[in-house]
Amino acid sequence: TLDFAFQPIVNVNTGICLGFEALLRNYKKAGFSNIRDVFDHAFKEGYLYDFDLKLREKAINKFVSLEFYKKCKLFYNLDNRVFLDKNYSDGNTSKLLDKYSLSPNNFTLELSEKDEIEKYDEINNILDTYRMQNFKIAIDDLGSGFSSLQMFYHIEPNYIKIDRFFMKDISYDIKKRLFVSKLVNLAHTIGIMVIAEGIETTKDFYTCKEIG
Repeated sequence: TLDFAFQPIVNVNTGICLGFEALLRNYKKAGFSNIRDVFDHAFKEGYLYDFDLKLREKAINKFVSLEFYKKCKLFYNLDNRVFLDKNYSDGNTSKLLDKYSLSPNNFTLELSEKDEIEKYDEINNILDTYRMQNFKIAIDDLGSGFSSLQMFYHIEPNYIKIDRFFMKDISYDIKKRLFVSKLVNLAHTIGIMVIAEGIETTKDFYTCKEIG
Protein backbone atom coordinates (compact mmCIF):
# COMPACT_ATOMS: atom_id res chain seq x y z
CA THR A 1 0.00 0.00 0.00
CA LEU A 2 2.72 2.47 0.94
CA ASP A 3 4.20 4.31 -2.02
CA PHE A 4 6.41 7.30 -2.82
CA ALA A 5 5.83 10.58 -4.61
CA PHE A 6 8.85 12.49 -5.92
CA GLN A 7 9.17 16.18 -5.03
CA PRO A 8 11.51 17.96 -7.48
CA ILE A 9 14.54 19.93 -6.25
CA VAL A 10 15.42 22.58 -8.81
CA ASN A 11 18.56 24.68 -9.23
CA VAL A 12 17.39 28.26 -8.77
CA ASN A 13 19.93 29.65 -11.24
CA THR A 14 19.68 27.16 -14.10
CA GLY A 15 16.18 25.72 -13.74
CA ILE A 16 17.69 22.23 -14.01
CA CYS A 17 16.31 19.53 -11.74
CA LEU A 18 19.02 18.52 -9.26
CA GLY A 19 17.00 15.61 -7.91
CA PHE A 20 13.89 14.43 -6.10
CA GLU A 21 12.91 13.96 -2.48
CA ALA A 22 11.05 10.71 -1.92
CA LEU A 23 7.86 11.47 0.04
CA LEU A 24 5.90 8.63 1.61
CA ARG A 25 2.28 8.35 0.44
CA ASN A 26 -0.82 6.15 0.98
CA TYR A 27 -0.13 5.94 4.73
CA LYS A 28 -3.83 6.55 5.50
CA LYS A 29 -4.78 3.49 3.46
CA ALA A 30 -2.35 1.56 5.65
CA GLY A 31 -4.22 2.73 8.76
CA PHE A 32 -2.05 5.64 9.92
CA SER A 33 -3.10 9.25 10.43
CA ASN A 34 0.25 10.74 9.38
CA ILE A 35 3.73 9.74 8.23
CA ARG A 36 5.21 10.16 11.69
CA ASP A 37 2.83 7.51 13.05
CA VAL A 38 4.13 4.99 10.53
CA PHE A 39 7.69 5.22 11.83
CA ASP A 40 6.69 5.56 15.48
CA HIS A 41 4.78 2.28 15.17
CA ALA A 42 7.73 0.51 13.55
CA PHE A 43 10.04 1.88 16.23
CA LYS A 44 7.81 0.75 19.10
CA GLU A 45 7.41 -2.72 17.60
CA GLY A 46 11.17 -3.09 17.17
CA TYR A 47 11.44 -3.42 13.39
CA LEU A 48 12.22 0.15 12.32
CA TYR A 49 15.49 -0.62 10.52
CA ASP A 50 14.16 -3.63 8.60
CA PHE A 51 11.05 -1.66 7.67
CA ASP A 52 13.15 1.30 6.53
CA LEU A 53 15.29 -0.93 4.31
CA LYS A 54 12.16 -2.17 2.52
CA LEU A 55 11.03 1.42 2.00
CA ARG A 56 14.50 2.38 0.82
CA GLU A 57 14.41 -0.35 -1.82
CA LYS A 58 10.91 0.69 -2.91
CA ALA A 59 12.03 4.30 -3.38
CA ILE A 60 15.19 3.29 -5.30
CA ASN A 61 13.26 0.89 -7.52
CA LYS A 62 10.79 3.64 -8.44
CA PHE A 63 13.57 6.21 -8.94
CA VAL A 64 15.53 4.08 -11.44
CA SER A 65 12.36 3.70 -13.52
CA LEU A 66 12.76 7.35 -14.53
CA GLU A 67 14.49 7.56 -17.90
CA PHE A 68 16.69 10.45 -16.72
CA TYR A 69 17.50 9.11 -13.22
CA LYS A 70 21.26 8.96 -13.84
CA LYS A 71 21.30 12.76 -14.19
CA CYS A 72 19.51 13.32 -10.86
CA LYS A 73 19.86 12.57 -7.17
CA LEU A 74 17.41 10.74 -4.95
CA PHE A 75 16.97 12.34 -1.52
CA TYR A 76 15.74 9.76 0.96
CA ASN A 77 14.40 10.70 4.42
CA LEU A 78 15.96 8.61 7.14
CA ASP A 79 14.51 8.31 10.63
CA ASN A 80 17.49 9.05 12.91
CA ARG A 81 16.41 6.25 15.24
CA VAL A 82 17.45 3.58 12.71
CA PHE A 83 21.10 4.09 13.71
CA LEU A 84 20.31 2.93 17.23
CA ASP A 85 18.16 -0.02 16.16
CA LYS A 86 19.44 -3.38 17.41
CA ASN A 87 19.14 -4.79 13.86
CA TYR A 88 21.24 -2.05 12.26
CA SER A 89 24.19 -3.25 10.21
CA ASP A 90 26.55 -1.64 7.69
CA GLY A 91 26.54 -2.13 3.95
CA ASN A 92 22.87 -2.74 3.18
CA THR A 93 22.33 0.49 1.28
CA SER A 94 25.36 -0.23 -0.90
CA LYS A 95 23.91 -3.66 -1.68
CA LEU A 96 20.63 -2.06 -2.76
CA LEU A 97 22.42 0.43 -5.01
CA ASP A 98 24.45 -2.38 -6.59
CA LYS A 99 21.25 -4.34 -7.16
CA TYR A 100 19.69 -1.43 -9.08
CA SER A 101 22.93 -0.16 -10.66
CA LEU A 102 22.62 3.24 -8.95
CA SER A 103 25.73 5.22 -8.03
CA PRO A 104 26.16 6.42 -4.42
CA ASN A 105 26.65 9.89 -5.92
CA ASN A 106 22.99 9.76 -6.92
CA PHE A 107 21.75 8.90 -3.44
CA THR A 108 21.48 11.35 -0.54
CA LEU A 109 20.45 10.42 2.99
CA GLU A 110 18.35 13.06 4.73
CA LEU A 111 18.48 13.25 8.52
CA SER A 112 15.50 14.90 10.14
CA GLU A 113 16.09 17.65 12.65
CA LYS A 114 12.72 16.82 14.22
CA ASP A 115 14.25 13.90 16.16
CA GLU A 116 16.73 14.76 18.88
CA ILE A 117 20.18 13.23 18.49
CA GLU A 118 22.02 12.47 21.70
CA LYS A 119 24.92 10.26 20.53
CA TYR A 120 26.57 12.41 17.87
CA ASP A 121 29.91 10.56 18.06
CA GLU A 122 28.26 7.20 17.46
CA ILE A 123 26.10 8.47 14.59
CA ASN A 124 28.98 10.38 13.01
CA ASN A 125 31.04 7.17 12.94
CA ILE A 126 28.23 5.55 10.96
CA LEU A 127 27.89 8.57 8.67
CA ASP A 128 31.64 8.55 8.04
CA THR A 129 31.21 5.03 6.63
CA TYR A 130 28.55 6.36 4.26
CA ARG A 131 30.76 9.29 3.27
CA MET A 132 33.68 6.98 2.48
CA GLN A 133 31.33 5.16 0.10
CA ASN A 134 30.54 8.51 -1.63
CA PHE A 135 27.05 8.94 -0.20
CA LYS A 136 25.89 12.49 0.41
CA ILE A 137 24.27 13.66 3.67
CA ALA A 138 21.53 16.26 4.09
CA ILE A 139 19.81 17.79 7.12
CA ASP A 140 16.09 18.04 6.48
CA ASP A 141 13.70 20.64 7.94
CA LEU A 142 16.48 22.78 9.43
CA GLY A 143 14.91 25.13 11.95
CA SER A 144 11.89 22.99 12.80
CA GLY A 145 13.00 20.84 15.69
CA PHE A 146 15.23 20.17 18.66
CA SER A 147 18.77 21.38 18.06
CA SER A 148 19.21 23.09 14.72
CA LEU A 149 22.65 24.59 15.07
CA GLN A 150 24.06 21.66 17.06
CA MET A 151 23.06 19.23 14.34
CA PHE A 152 24.36 21.61 11.67
CA TYR A 153 27.69 21.80 13.53
CA HIS A 154 28.14 18.11 14.36
CA ILE A 155 26.92 16.39 11.18
CA GLU A 156 28.80 18.50 8.59
CA PRO A 157 26.25 17.78 5.84
CA ASN A 158 26.58 18.26 2.09
CA TYR A 159 23.14 19.87 2.00
CA ILE A 160 20.84 21.66 4.40
CA LYS A 161 17.13 22.01 3.68
CA ILE A 162 15.58 25.06 5.32
CA ASP A 163 12.17 24.38 6.84
CA ARG A 164 9.26 25.88 4.92
CA PHE A 165 8.27 28.03 7.93
CA PHE A 166 11.22 30.31 7.13
CA MET A 167 10.53 30.25 3.38
CA LYS A 168 6.80 30.94 3.32
CA ASP A 169 6.22 34.60 2.39
CA ILE A 170 9.95 35.31 2.68
CA SER A 171 9.55 38.02 0.04
CA TYR A 172 7.39 39.99 2.52
CA ASP A 173 9.01 39.07 5.85
CA ILE A 174 12.21 41.02 6.51
CA LYS A 175 13.14 38.94 9.58
CA LYS A 176 12.86 35.69 7.65
CA ARG A 177 14.85 37.10 4.78
CA LEU A 178 17.63 38.28 7.12
CA PHE A 179 17.75 34.95 8.97
CA VAL A 180 17.87 32.86 5.81
CA SER A 181 20.45 35.16 4.18
CA LYS A 182 22.83 34.74 7.11
CA LEU A 183 22.30 30.98 7.15
CA VAL A 184 22.94 30.73 3.42
CA ASN A 185 26.15 32.75 3.72
CA LEU A 186 27.38 30.58 6.59
CA ALA A 187 26.56 27.36 4.74
CA HIS A 188 28.25 28.48 1.53
CA THR A 189 31.35 29.58 3.46
CA ILE A 190 31.87 26.03 4.70
CA GLY A 191 30.92 24.39 1.40
CA ILE A 192 27.32 23.33 2.06
CA MET A 193 24.58 23.61 -0.56
CA VAL A 194 21.29 25.12 0.63
CA ILE A 195 17.85 23.89 -0.42
CA ALA A 196 14.70 25.91 0.29
CA GLU A 197 11.55 23.92 1.05
CA GLY A 198 8.02 24.90 0.09
CA ILE A 199 8.64 27.55 -2.56
CA GLU A 200 5.20 28.04 -4.12
CA THR A 201 5.04 31.64 -5.36
CA THR A 202 6.98 33.59 -7.99
CA LYS A 203 7.99 36.27 -5.49
CA ASP A 204 9.38 33.76 -3.01
CA PHE A 205 11.27 32.06 -5.85
CA TYR A 206 12.96 35.30 -6.92
CA THR A 207 13.76 36.19 -3.32
CA CYS A 208 15.54 32.84 -2.96
CA LYS A 209 17.45 33.56 -6.13
CA GLU A 210 18.50 37.00 -4.86
CA ILE A 211 19.90 35.67 -1.56
CA GLY A 212 21.67 32.76 -3.21
